[in-house]
This record gives sequence, C-alpha cells and structure tokens, in this order.
Amino acid sequence: MVTEEQLKEVLVGIYETEYKDEQTFEEYADGWDFWIDKDGDILIEGRGMKPIDGVQKVGHVDNGVIYAY
Repeated sequence: MVTEEQLKEVLVGIYETEYKDEQTFEEYADGWDFWIDKDGDILIEGRGMKPIDGVQKVGHVDNGVIYAY
C-alpha cells in the first residue's frame, strides 16, 4: 500500500529537480495523479492523463493536499 508520505517524497523530488526555480511548491503541488507500475515504481502524471496499460492509480494531489488510496 502506498502512503501519502511516499507520494509526497516523489512530488517533492520532482519539484526540487525541475520546477523550484520556476514556481512555488504550492503552485506546483496541484493537479497531479499518482500511479504504481508492475515493478512497484510510483509514476506521476498530470490530472486526466493516463499512463500505459497495466498501472494502477494510487492517489492524487489537490491544492497541495495529497490523497493516497
């Protein structure tokens, strides 16, 4: 089972390497969906995007609040 903390680690990691010079974390942390692939890797896609077949949606983030399910 994936936790909100695990999803936050992925979100923060991407933000710090690619977006921190362009926008605040609060601006960045909105409208993302989280998926997990068959190898257990967490994937992140923009809201409404569906990655390749065989992955399971495990959470999303809205206005900086991360939900895992």
